[in-house]
Amino acid sequence: MKSAVDFPKRFLLGLCVGIAAVTLSSCAGVNSIQPQVNGLAVAGRFDQALQILDNPKKYGTNNQLLLLMDKGLVLHMAGRYEESIPVFEEAKIKYEQLYTLSLRKEAASWLWNDYALPYRGEDFERVMINVFQALNYAALGNLEEALVEARDADSTLNMINDQYPANKKNIYRRDAFCRLLTALLYEADGNVNDALIAYRLSWEAYQHDYLGQYGTEAPVILKENLLAAAEKFGDPNINEYLNTLAGVTYLPWDDKKKRAEIIVVEYQGYSPIKMSVQIPFPLPDGYISQIAFPRYEKRSYATIPLQIKATAVGSGLTYFNNSEIGEDIEAIAIKNLDDRKVRVIAKAALRPAAKYFAQKALENDIRKNHGENSARVIPILGSLYNLFSEQADLRSWQTLPAQIRIGHVLVSPGEYDLEIGRINLGSVVVKAGEKKFYIVRTTH
Repeated sequence: MKSAVDFPKRFLLGLCVGIAAVTLSSCAGVNSIQPQVNGLAVAGRFDQALQILDNPKKYGTNNQLLLLMDKGLVLHMAGRYEESIPVFEEAKIKYEQLYTLSLRKEAASWLWNDYALPYRGEDFERVMINVFQALNYAALGNLEEALVEARDADSTLNMINDQYPANKKNIYRRDAFCRLLTALLYEADGNVNDALIAYRLSWEAYQHDYLGQYGTEAPVILKENLLAAAEKFGDPNINEYLNTLAGVTYLPWDDKKKRAEIIVVEYQGYSPIKMSVQIPFPLPDGYISQIAFPRYEKRSYATIPLQIKATAVGSGLTYFNNSEIGEDIEAIAIKNLDDRKVRVIAKAALRPAAKYFAQKALENDIRKNHGENSARVIPILGSLYNLFSEQADLRSWQTLPAQIRIGHVLVSPGEYDLEIGRINLGSVVVKAGEKKFYIVRTTH
């Protein structure tokens, strides 16, 4: 015959087993699968990466947004832009749906941990969907849709920051790289007035946001194109630009229009991964719990400015330039999480209190119905449950590169063999005034 003390033991041990199953199925699966997908993608083994991604069960029910973002980016890096587009569109829809999360699931996260919730994405990850989608369309030569995506990045950032109180908004409020991309697309589409405005806005974002917050300077492609456009169309800030960018050599606008611009976007390095910070602490009446929250940790990679080289077929005339950082995803990710750390820790600190009150109520109920001896084990078992169930949410978009680099060469009309570093991008035929976008994922 089972003793009275067996009841609370069986109850809480069964609860701990349930939590273990939920937590391990939610986090262990996706956190072990994503490095495989990323490794295959970086090695250029895209078909094998996609075989994994074509099985949604491998990521788990609560990680479908991660699956869509990884799949969209792998297809993008594989040059399968038309296939990538609908996947990223589905990711946008999923992101919006997750902002109307049911109260039932939200409540579950207070008794377990955030793995009980579907992954909703970091703020910057949502903007990156727009960035890669814009580049999908740009690579396909669909300037109109590329512009829609590039402009939508600003609207998305505004929407995200509007949900936070005035004194708690994120530092990441303007995406300088996406504004540069918008300017290039406007210029390619022949809309020179909007191109100049977008170049100016991009310059301001690099100067006022990116340089101080992430250490990212405006790339040369922006400096050259800004100076050419500002001088040609009488920008009132032209003297300021000329003074600030005194060492930059650029082709005047009319001369530039006689050339073609080959733009290479390069993905380099590995985005940071989340690690857990755990702080145990005592609660009243012998209970123990902990606070657990995530922090980003950089992954090692070689930062190499690769040379872009366009060699004219026939004459052998060669044009050179280097890629430069346009978007430091690593720095943005770390700063973005730091921005919301207070909000994350606040929930992490309140959750143990919610568990404590639930466990204390259970202890009192067992004391009343089964006696003091039965109730004594509740703080022990409850503490074990607290320490096990308090897990930091370490999910993230791991297939992201650490950096998006950008560079260009201005060439005379004709046919060219194009290379970046040791990667041969094939031949390209360009006309005067034309812009061509090329995308490459390097293994560094």
